[in-house]
Amino acid sequence: GIYMLEPFDPTRIPVVMVHGLWSSPATWMPMFNDLRSFPELRKNYQFWFYQYPTGQPFWLSATQMREDLARLRQSLDPEHRYLALDQTVLVGHSMGGLVSRMQTIDSREEFWKILSDEPFGQLQGDPEDIGKLRDAAFFAANRDVRRVVTIGTPHRGSDYANDITQWLGRKFITLPTMMVATGKNLVSKNPGVFQNADLLINNTSIDSLNPDSPVFPAMLRAPRADWVTYHNIVGLVPKRHWFGGEEQASDDGVVSYESAHMDDAVSEIVVASEHQTIHRNPKAILEVRRILLEHLEDVRDEYRMVQNGARNMAQNSPSTATGIPPGPAPLPAQSPLTLPQPAV
Repeated sequence: GIYMLEPFDPTRIPVVMVHGLWSSPATWMPMFNDLRSFPELRKNYQFWFYQYPTGQPFWLSATQMREDLARLRQSLDPEHRYLALDQTVLVGHSMGGLVSRMQTIDSREEFWKILSDEPFGQLQGDPEDIGKLRDAAFFAANRDVRRVVTIGTPHRGSDYANDITQWLGRKFITLPTMMVATGKNLVSKNPGVFQNADLLINNTSIDSLNPDSPVFPAMLRAPRADWVTYHNIVGLVPKRHWFGGEEQASDDGVVSYESAHMDDAVSEIVVASEHQTIHRNPKAILEVRRILLEHLEDVRDEYRMVQNGARNMAQNSPSTATGIPPGPAPLPAQSPLTLPQPAV
């Protein structure tokens, strides 16, 4: 679920931090403390943390996060009055970056085609089970998310998710009972329909990170939301030899540069850091700070345009009662434009 360390503030933009494999929200404390120490960020952002069971496949965690974000927005702002919530930023480390990016793509038929060539509407089974599979296979980008920062993320999988680690994962990871039961029920009631039943029944998080997983090509093909801006932070560490010398860096010890790189990111920096600690590296933290300041300025510019447009419309519309043009239209009380201007 989503955790807050301070009371909800409808005037501040949410930054949701999503941890990686075998981790927890506590891993974000160095970055959180550093970002919160900067007055401009502290005034204008509120930091939330998303926690999920890292033993399950990341696409299932992404489905749960999609539901959790929608449920939280409905709880906090059922009428969608708080404009700051429309500008949410996601920051994901490692597998958390995959979970985050899946909030910003449209599935269309890409993910269902991984599982079956048959029409989804012909599935037989319990309506609740079918509904769970529908939520995982068919989804739309979240309109509230406007920016995503991925850090050390295996966008095309990791070679460390291989036959050995996958075997170990299946020995030591206990998948959610409900997930397994739902998958088994659907497979048993639809013989011959699923061409990749393992994705529904046996896939652990390590299986889902294998470069040969069909989920990665589907993610890369799926349409991305045109209102979302992506940023990327990649780790590289040189390989040192026992007897001196070192090879040119090609990965962060877990994720290769080829897998971590993304062409659709408007910015990408390389940090000399190992995979497990890249999100705590000072250079990475400074980059996230820069991105949040950039996002804040973009939000202010956007709402200035909205404000000016509303004022122009108001001034050009004579009052039917007096014939005198009304005054400037006020901005909604919870607009991010009410935030302080940048510190000098």
